[in-house]
Amino acid sequence: MFLFLYNYRIEQEHFVSTYSLSQNEINKLKDGDIILRRGFGMVSDLIVTTMDEEYDISHCAIIVKDNKHFKVIHTVSQSLSEFDGVQSQPLSRFISDSKENSIIVVRLKGISDSAISQRAKYFLSKKIPFDHDFDINDSSKLYCTELIWKVIKDSYNIDVFENQLKDKDKKNQYRFSALMDTNRFDIIINHHSKR
Repeated sequence: MFLFLYNYRIEQEHFVSTYSLSQNEINKLKDGDIILRRGFGMVSDLIVTTMDEEYDISHCAIIVKDNKHFKVIHTVSQSLSEFDGVQSQPLSRFISDSKENSIIVVRLKGISDSAISQRAKYFLSKKIPFDHDFDINDSSKLYCTELIWKVIKDSYNIDVFENQLKDKDKKNQYRFSALMDTNRFDIIINHHSKR
């Protein structure tokens, strides 16, 4: 009964959500930016609770500009999506599937080319499955932060998880905070600051 009520409440919250970015915020976005969010549902709530980070984040993706429209490339388990693994979806859908005031957009400092989005498209074309084992040492499957890590490492030989991978506590190796490290990333949009 608890699970039924919990899922019903989440579905209702998601159904009535009108969360979006303003046109001014959309104008700030660039090809290759990284977007972080908290999604709806039990899995997102579990990730937020388990990670216990400064910001309530449960998922991330790479923003890709095709023609004049933005999409995201991310990796999701088939338990949450119709397709298991690396996939794309319109940015507007990614945001509407986000809890209110949870979006953060970051940009790797000093980068002005499209290498991040090009590498993300490469992984999309390979139909890489979702990494249910969360094994960062095996890139035949990828989880969401691992996709970002791999794309940046392949594109620029920058290891954004360098410090976290040294930590013996495996949970710390998956933290979203590495993607908000202001030594490496500029924060372009932060709706969490609206609290």
